[in-house]
Amino acid sequence: MSRLFLLLPVAAAAVWFVQRYREGAFNRTKRPRLPAAAPAQPAATPAWVYRPEDYGLVADELLDTRLPGPDTELVKALEAASTGDWAPASELLAASDPEWRWIRVTVLASAAAEDDSWVRAWRAARPGDAAAVLVSAESLVALAWKLRGNRGAKDTTREQFENFHRVLAQASGALAEAARLAPEDPCPYIAMIRVALGEGWAHEHMHALWREVVVRAPHHVGAHSAALQYWCAKWRGSDEHMHAFAESAVAQAPAGSLLPLLRLIALFEELHEEQRSHPRYQSAEATAAIDALFADLAMAPPGHPWLPAARHLLVWFLRAQRRTVEAAEQLRLVDGFIGALPWRYYLDPVAFYCSVRQNLVLAAAHLIREAEEAKMNEARTMER
Repeated sequence: MSRLFLLLPVAAAAVWFVQRYREGAFNRTKRPRLPAAAPAQPAATPAWVYRPEDYGLVADELLDTRLPGPDTELVKALEAASTGDWAPASELLAASDPEWRWIRVTVLASAAAEDDSWVRAWRAARPGDAAAVLVSAESLVALAWKLRGNRGAKDTTREQFENFHRVLAQASGALAEAARLAPEDPCPYIAMIRVALGEGWAHEHMHALWREVVVRAPHHVGAHSAALQYWCAKWRGSDEHMHAFAESAVAQAPAGSLLPLLRLIALFEELHEEQRSHPRYQSAEATAAIDALFADLAMAPPGHPWLPAARHLLVWFLRAQRRTVEAAEQLRLVDGFIGALPWRYYLDPVAFYCSVRQNLVLAAAHLIREAEEAKMNEARTMER
């Protein structure tokens, strides 16, 4: 009896549980299913982020490090050469005057220093073609300097020097052949200047080579630019030799030749490792050199091959003189091409140019805005 009494609460609890279960008291409420997460969208570029395209400039990744300025035919020749087709390069050089010819030969030769299969095919097809021999010879000069590296003598290994001089000797013989095949062409003699620099020719020997150049092309900017390197303090001359050479060339130059560019090249060679605050950048000499080049630019023919190189250096010196708006104007005229001084002196010319360009363009835009606002305020004041 006592056991039955003890079971009564259990039975009552069971009856209550069954009744409540039927009423649905113990059914779990289903959680609402969350909608599937939308795929992540790329973050929009914030409006304040600088993009060169927004200022009418070429995108960083499209900058051409080979050329100082536009040369559609040369680009086509380079593209053809990369596929093994040498004919466009041959035709282009045959149609080029000595100034254009030298610029194009050096660019084509730089490409051949990386892969000369197309030049070898050219020479095989036309053994007596002076242009083919010249490009091949200049490619050896470019290769020799590449093997040497761009460090100072104390940081260059014995092996690098041996390879440098071995290939440079080959280039010397090839250039002699190019000169024999085209006796009136100054380009083989101009190319020999870098051989003379590398081999450490005495001044007397260099003077003899220079006479061969000027008798063929007395006002050739490319030739003078190459020779100025020989007379630099870092090579076979001094600051005094270098500036004297530049002044002598400018004194004899016809209007519009762009030889006044040499003064800025000489100043750049002297100062490029200095801060922009260096007093020589602000000197009367630097200002006179800038102004003289501007005057010569105005008289130069529109298609002068050294116009882009002149503008690149003007960007550098105008910026150093805080002539920001003028510097930005010159930069816009050559933007997209950085195969020139000052950019090619830097280990990463693209990064350096992009940094200078951004600072310069933004600063110029700010100054122009300020000038426009000042004019508007002045106009309002006059109306009152």
